[in-house]
Formats: sequence, structure tokens, C-alpha cells
Amino acid sequence: MKIKRELNSRTVTTRMAIGDAILDELEKKDFTKIRISDVIQNAGVSRMSFYRYYENLYDALCDYLNIVVTGYMIEGGEVDDPDVFMRLEHIEFSLNYFDRYSRYFLVLNRNGLYTILIDAVNEYMMKNILPQKKLHMYELYAYAGGLLNSFLKWEEDGKRESAHNVAMMIYRLFNHPQTAEASE
Repeated sequence: MKIKRELNSRTVTTRMAIGDAILDELEKKDFTKIRISDVIQNAGVSRMSFYRYYENLYDALCDYLNIVVTGYMIEGGEVDDPDVFMRLEHIEFSLNYFDRYSRYFLVLNRNGLYTILIDAVNEYMMKNILPQKKLHMYELYAYAGGLLNSFLKWEEDGKRESAHNVAMMIYRLFNHPQTAEASE
């Protein structure tokens, strides 16, 4: 997988345009039926530009999420304070931040590309949170999967609950005092 990690505004604009073009195509047809020529035409970029960043469409979708997550880390304060991630206000921030990209999440999920989402969330937790927290890897996997699944369900249901209420439910679930010691 070849993904360009530069985040200057010119490359991000091009890469996001490619990702948005793939989403447009995914709303019309199955992922396996999408052609790079359709994507580059829709994105308004050259074939050479596409291949400068990616080897295939899957890489482009993964990179789109990488750009989104990088913005999340910066705006959410996790770059400066990794302890923020399980706080109530940060869970609510997470729901609202990812809501900006709900189309991406929902289109991928509807098209059976959930693995892109969960793999990215798991990788993020293992690289950015696990080394800095005294939590077990399984706790982080449970939290990451729970947050992602709750977000997707919230979006699919038309956000009938407020982001704050959903955040409260997630917060209580993962910050509930333990009633019994786990057996080792």
C-alpha cells in the first residue's frame, strides 16, 4: 500500500477530491465495478496525479480516512494530550467531528467496506493511545469499536439522540466503576 502522508493544503485538496470522487462512484455502483478513469474524471485530476499518491482505489479510501483522523487529532487535542480521549467532552467532540464526514463513514459501511474504518480506528489506538496509556490492548479495541459502532448507528438512525446523550452513554459504559476483579 502506497499512501502519501504529506499534509500540505495542495496535496490534501487533491487527495480529498479523489476520495470524494470514489464516494460518488460508490453511491452508484459496487466497489469492484469502479474504474480509476471514472474517479479521476470526477475528481478533475490526471491519472498521473492519482498514481503519484496511490496504487489503487482502496489505498485512496484509506488515505482519505488518514486525513480525517489527522485533523481529528489536531482539533481534538490528542496530539498534545493523549489522556483526553476517554473524557466525556472528547467523546462528544468525536461524534460531532466525525459527523462532518458522515457521508464517508456511511457510504463505506453500506458498501461492505467497514474493515477500512475499524482497521484505521484500531491502528490509531495502538499507535497513538496504547503507548501512552496504562490500558490493556483489549480495552482499547473495545472502546474504539464501541465508539465507531455507536457513531455509525447514531448516523444511520438520523441522529435522533443528541451527540451529548450518546456521548454520555458511551462514557458511562467505559468509565463505569468495576464491580468485580477480572480473573487472570
